[in-house]
Amino acid sequence: MPLSLIRVVIVEDQPDIRSDIQFLVERQNGFSVAGSCGTVKEARQLISQIKPDLLLLDIHLADGTGFDVLREAPNEFKVIFLTAFEKHAIQAIKFGALDYLLKPIDEIEFTQALNKVSQYFPAKSEQLNIASSYHKEGVRSRLVLRSQEYFQIVEISEIIYCHSDAGYTSFFLYDGKKILTSKILKDYEDLLTEPFFIRPHQSYMVNCQYIEKYRKDGLLVLKNGVEIPVAQRRKDAVLDFLYNL
Repeated sequence: MPLSLIRVVIVEDQPDIRSDIQFLVERQNGFSVAGSCGTVKEARQLISQIKPDLLLLDIHLADGTGFDVLREAPNEFKVIFLTAFEKHAIQAIKFGALDYLLKPIDEIEFTQALNKVSQYFPAKSEQLNIASSYHKEGVRSRLVLRSQEYFQIVEISEIIYCHSDAGYTSFFLYDGKKILTSKILKDYEDLLTEPFFIRPHQSYMVNCQYIEKYRKDGLLVLKNGVEIPVAQRRKDAVLDFLYNL
């Protein structure tokens, strides 16, 4: 954590929540609230004047969205979204931003989110491209995978398969890289969907473009030679899916 205070701007359209967030920020060592506001217009002016290090940004504002704020922001800063969004939108934000906080704000989760600020994460432009493209269109071409050491942006087309074990999920990529994340496979299932991915087994998801063949002994053989088990209860669904490719 840098020795100088991290300057925070809060953009939240509900004054009571804005006040609560300011109180929480001021309880954190190394952080200082440099300004707060409740609209897109005010946020753009405040960011331009203050040039904050961290933006705590509500999604729905009176005159637009948090994405509108980011599109014309003049400088780079870290972003944590504040949201009451439904499940799928939360997932989009979660995989495209430094972090998100679900209202009502939990102090423990808030502290954990601020602790990530000093770590490496995708530049603001990457956050905006990933999160807002999903928000507008419901489709994505990239994921941000969080390992214990870093955030990795990956092209979904380069994911060969995923394997989940003991609460962790490993992503195996086309270039031979393996990325271990501390999330279960179910957390990614809505983002890696048909017709591009198939889940032949509780512990695996497979990118269909890398499937070479299905063996009658219940294995999918991938183009790189890896063999993926097909659960007996998923066999018919897998075969039907492959027949319709």
